[in-house]
Amino acid sequence: MKRNILSVVFILCCLLPTTAQSLSKTDSLQIEIAQLENALANIQTDLQEKTLQYNWEITEKYIEYCKKLYKITNFNREPRLVQLATTIKPEELEPQRLAYEKAKKELEALLTSYPEYITLDSLYKRATNTEQKKDRKVALDGFYQRIYNEDKTYRPLLEKKRKALKEHYIACASYLLNECKRNREVVPEIYDYKTARILKETEPKLRQLSIEISTLESLQRETIRRYQRLKYNLKED
Repeated sequence: MKRNILSVVFILCCLLPTTAQSLSKTDSLQIEIAQLENALANIQTDLQEKTLQYNWEITEKYIEYCKKLYKITNFNREPRLVQLATTIKPEELEPQRLAYEKAKKELEALLTSYPEYITLDSLYKRATNTEQKKDRKVALDGFYQRIYNEDKTYRPLLEKKRKALKEHYIACASYLLNECKRNREVVPEIYDYKTARILKETEPKLRQLSIEISTLESLQRETIRRYQRLKYNLKED
């Protein structure tokens, strides 16, 4: 009986190191997986923050860029800007909106004093296809060019409208930026690709943020790859 007990004890002693070693490998793997999960969470947090910083910074630089432009032509590019200008109408933006509406009405009053304008504008608005609209726009543009040179009252009113539109656009863009900052949201792209590229190439801070974002994205992809291989026990290629 004593001999049998000793045999069992001997067998257990032989098995214990193997079992302990097996548990150790499992625990080590789980620890490494947990570390990668934590690293991924940290990378994602940093990436989101850098993306917000880049987005806000490029929007600020774009607004500064707009202030130097002669006129603004892309007001309708972003629906949220249109909503601010025409539907929501925040109280803070009322001075700029009313100034633009006034300048627009003054110019329209001058234009409608010309019977030719009324006819050409009506024909343009009633165009039924692209080709017809294109032809009628040429005629309308010709009228604008003629009175620009002949009517001394037209040019100041046109400049006043352009300036008012520009100031209203910039006010709306600034309001949208501040709103997104308060809510920690990405500002919709109110700039085109070409302008964004120019700003990125000429602004050191934007270049640096762009590099940091690219680095974090690469690190995120690599960490995900390592995490998936460990979690699912995949072999390296």
